[in-house]
Amino acid sequence: MSGITRRSFIEMAMAFGAVAAWGGPFGTRSRVNWRERRDLFPEGVASADPDNHSVLLWTRYGAGKTSPLHLNVEVAEDEAFTRVVAATKATVSESSDWTCRVLVGGLKPAHVYWYRFTDAEGRGSRIGRTLTAPSPDDPRPVRFAFVSCQNVNQGAQNAYRRMIFEDRQAAEADRLGFVLHLGDFIYEIVWYPEDRPQGMYDRRLREIVRYPHGEKIHDFHIPTTLEDYRAVYRAYLHDPDLQDARARWPFVNMWDNHEFSWLGWQGLQKFDGKTRPAQICKVAANQAFFEYQPARMSKPSGPSLDRFGPPKVINTAVTRFDDHGLGQERNNLAAINSLRGYRALRWGRN
Repeated sequence: MSGITRRSFIEMAMAFGAVAAWGGPFGTRSRVNWRERRDLFPEGVASADPDNHSVLLWTRYGAGKTSPLHLNVEVAEDEAFTRVVAATKATVSESSDWTCRVLVGGLKPAHVYWYRFTDAEGRGSRIGRTLTAPSPDDPRPVRFAFVSCQNVNQGAQNAYRRMIFEDRQAAEADRLGFVLHLGDFIYEIVWYPEDRPQGMYDRRLREIVRYPHGEKIHDFHIPTTLEDYRAVYRAYLHDPDLQDARARWPFVNMWDNHEFSWLGWQGLQKFDGKTRPAQICKVAANQAFFEYQPARMSKPSGPSLDRFGPPKVINTAVTRFDDHGLGQERNNLAAINSLRGYRALRWGRN
């Protein structure tokens, strides 16, 4: 943990829009009267972007009304929470769709931890498991799985169930350290079963979400608002295998095209061979990614811990591009820069 002070750690957490929690060297028994209520945390829990002394935690509280409220967050060295090493309170509010992010520091390298969230009445999330990375000079090999392009609309995510089974059977030294998700965590293109009764690729289409707003193009539907993007993330996280995987391992998340649009790039979309401006959708997609995918990414709107603060943009044609193909229209640039991240991970000497 050389070079990291509690003050600098708190500043780093704020840059990521996360609450900070600092671990101590000695664990104590939990004082929280926790009882599991998964129905109040329907999207489960997750952890992400571990380094050798910290990890990012996430959940969504499904019982929120209108007023912000606080969740107790605990991190322990054992699943029974008799050795709690870090605890804090995190605010969840309607402005962030009742999601929260907590960056926990002061942890031991190459260590398994357990975490949970609890409301003021003792109603708690499921218990999650996470790991920290080895120290920078640790020679052990890195063991991870990578996944991408998952489509819950077209099938259950049972590859995760196989990953979990094999990991539990493996010796401790051979277990996965993290899961690298290369993008397309969601497919924003959604087919409603009645619109394509023949299915897709010989697969029966599953009813997963109905966009509150959305737009129908041919036989599929696309999101057009922030609430639409939020809805599809919630639908994906109701898959039990995906939810169990996020509760078992830290994920390293990055995006591909479908987090925004099938043939989309920058703040533009393409359908039927025609390119159209979509800066508003780009900002909405970035906000939903920020709210539902824990990752060490920053938002230019500032260090608010409970809201994204999206820039105000309008859909405007992009006609001028620089030598690298970057559209120079100001709404396009604002939409692209509404979420920024540098994806890098060190795992021991790797």
